[in-house]
Amino acid sequence: MALAGASRRRRARRPHVFLLVLVLLLAAAPPPRASALRVPLRQAATLVSLSHSLLSRVAATRAARGDAAAAARARRIASLLSSRGVWGLGWDYLRHYAFSSATGCGISCAAAASRLIAAAAEASRLRSATDAAQWMRLHYGDIRDAAAQLLNGLLLAFSEQGPLREVVMDVKWEVEEGELLKDCLEVGAKDFQGLLVIAKDLLAGASRTSSWHSEL
Repeated sequence: MALAGASRRRRARRPHVFLLVLVLLLAAAPPPRASALRVPLRQAATLVSLSHSLLSRVAATRAARGDAAAAARARRIASLLSSRGVWGLGWDYLRHYAFSSATGCGISCAAAASRLIAAAAEASRLRSATDAAQWMRLHYGDIRDAAAQLLNGLLLAFSEQGPLREVVMDVKWEVEEGELLKDCLEVGAKDFQGLLVIAKDLLAGASRTSSWHSEL
């Protein structure tokens, strides 16, 4: 019994170990003078964790309504953001971006994130399915445009082929073709708002670092 309990405790700690690996990989990034894409470690880990949780719930919701293909697509993206997937994300960042002087998507992406944050906050206050459906009809086009601006900017930032670019491309397709934003707002508007706040902080920080670097 004691051995079984110890084994369960080891398994329970495993996701935190993988997140620690991501943190250590990101910690290898040099100071802003050498890298315009340096990111705060704790925020990056939290962003990955929230994104994985939200997309896993989207997959479950899609499966519950009988859309197996859409559920599989959401699970695939979630797997790239899982405790196992952070190995690939962290290595991709370290290999292609940590020591690069390339800039992120900066102010335009942060502005798009702000628009999405405001929309998610508003959606989280809706109390009935009727109100939510009406709100979505009025605002979904603007939300999708803001998301497209953000994702296009991220594709410019993550220009090398690898897991980071793959995640952005998959999310972009889901936003354009799979109504991912509707699903995210439905299953967790507050969590969606939270991860967008973190993303905005990261993008704003990258923009400030890039501006400072370009002045040197």
